[in-house]
Amino acid sequence: MDIRTSYKNNNYTISVANDILENKLKTWTEQYEDVFYLIDENVYALYKDTKLKNIHSPIVVTGGESFKYASPLMNTIEKLLELGIKRNSLIVVIGGGATGDAGGMIASLVLRGVDYIHIPTTLLAHDSAIGGKTAINSLHGKNLIGSFYRPKAVIYDLDFLYSLSNDEKLSGFGEVFKHALLLSEIEVESLMKVTKDSIEIKDLTEFIISGIKLKMDIVTKDEHESGSRKFLNLGHTLGHAIEYQYKIPHGQAVMLGILFSLYLSNEIYQQDFDLVKYYNFMAHHGYPVQLLQNMNEDDMIKLMQQDKKNHQGDLITFILFSDTNTLTLTDIKKSDLYDYLRRIKETL
Repeated sequence: MDIRTSYKNNNYTISVANDILENKLKTWTEQYEDVFYLIDENVYALYKDTKLKNIHSPIVVTGGESFKYASPLMNTIEKLLELGIKRNSLIVVIGGGATGDAGGMIASLVLRGVDYIHIPTTLLAHDSAIGGKTAINSLHGKNLIGSFYRPKAVIYDLDFLYSLSNDEKLSGFGEVFKHALLLSEIEVESLMKVTKDSIEIKDLTEFIISGIKLKMDIVTKDEHESGSRKFLNLGHTLGHAIEYQYKIPHGQAVMLGILFSLYLSNEIYQQDFDLVKYYNFMAHHGYPVQLLQNMNEDDMIKLMQQDKKNHQGDLITFILFSDTNTLTLTDIKKSDLYDYLRRIKETL
């Protein structure tokens, strides 16, 4: 399936299907004289003799979040310059969400911007590859340094997903779950039904596609996150803090953040989300829900103060449900937030 963006200009296509990499990549790369490949080391080790066998002399980059810092980013830029990259060259970024975030930022910076294609290889990247956000981490928190820079295309070959570890699958499912919750209560109930016993990649295709369509619709209307795009950060305020503090995969932390956001929605907007149902679902699948009961409130608040959505010194901004299908930005005082973090431990 091809999903086309609908910006006023500079549109691109997200291609989603099994076994599409070779043909789609050939179509794009033959348009450029010089093509440079940035490939996550773990992905390259798995696929260099199969799906990536026709790619010669790639730049193999450090795997996962370790790539999303200034030093590896600059080292990669220097390598590209050493190899003679030009303004009319193409960069092909192959890897998960972290590789795509940093690879897209590299493309936006080198020579003030060159074309790039993102080839996501994880379930999580069905979210991060869409919308043109690029970023690296700071010593002060996640994704605090970045830019908006659209790819020329996204090629999402679902075959890559079958080699994911359980941790990676759980992480990616966190974003699938988030999209379903944003779409409707019916959508998330349907997702929970088909995954009630186990999370199987073969059962997720329709939810992956609906999630991509949802995100594409939102980011087309609000590319630079001045309005509704912020709603895609549901669960990310506390999620990023947990991820950074406890070094767990992004989507797993987001799942815990979603649970806290539903708790806040109940407390602040008198919603009726069944926290026990969601908690038990997450616990059954192996999410580290115990962190919500063991987290240190002061540490979490200190990290959440760095969140990009915040706009006043003493307030921390959350995405909450003001009713079942309506999201809203809600500012919470640090003193009140401390109490909510403490009280959710008693609730769960």
